[in-house]
Amino acid sequence: MATRKPQILFIGYGHLAKSLLSSNLLKNYHIHYINSKNSIFYVKDKKTPKKLDYNYDYIFLLIRPDVFKKIGKDFLIFTENNPTIISCMAGISINSISQTLNSKKVIRIMPNVMAKKSLSQTYVYSKNKKLLNSNFKNLIKSFGSVIFANNEDDINVATAVFGSGPAFIAHIINSYMIAAKKISHKSKIKDIELIELFQNVLALNNNSRELEKFVMSIASKKGTTQAGVNYLKSQNINKMISTTLDRAYKRAKEIGNEKKSPK
Repeated sequence: MATRKPQILFIGYGHLAKSLLSSNLLKNYHIHYINSKNSIFYVKDKKTPKKLDYNYDYIFLLIRPDVFKKIGKDFLIFTENNPTIISCMAGISINSISQTLNSKKVIRIMPNVMAKKSLSQTYVYSKNKKLLNSNFKNLIKSFGSVIFANNEDDINVATAVFGSGPAFIAHIINSYMIAAKKISHKSKIKDIELIELFQNVLALNNNSRELEKFVMSIASKKGTTQAGVNYLKSQNINKMISTTLDRAYKRAKEIGNEKKSPK
């Protein structure tokens, strides 16, 4: 007799939800999703299941925090069989989710959009450590590496650094690429050459100290590298990056304290 595949419901099916659909997740779990019209479909074929018993093992909360505050109680129908609730929402606390959905089985995670390729660094926190069992760990490893947080505020930090971080990094890289192509309009530097430049620098350096030494090894006195590095320092790039992450972190904390918007 075939082993029953665990049942998952995605509440919300936007960019983040779709990015969680790694090949391992699709292979080992039956996954439904509910859309904005409260219709349920199979992820694999977009068809409506013939029988709906709401017997889910895991429910992923993948909607915007403001939407959850507004209509969260509408999802109580899906929690009657006491599934484990996995929230990917920024800022909404475990206590708030537990009260809204009348459940003590709540885990907060913060993956990022690279989960589809199993390259996410996913932060995890739950007050109930028994929920972080082998079944859950196997599920979450589908997304990539896993970091277990020490407290709930670590999820806010992870939201800024690892959740939003890929967008910040992509923006910085793209800015460099645009600038490089602007000064090389005659030689026509290719995108792939610039992407490889970033990949190769990271391949040679595994930590902050190595990166600092790497910069010093290239920046000779009064040379071209030193001229560029001095300009970056004069513009206080460290403060710019720090402020970027700090604003994202503070926004994650603010979201949980915002009042419900009226229906």
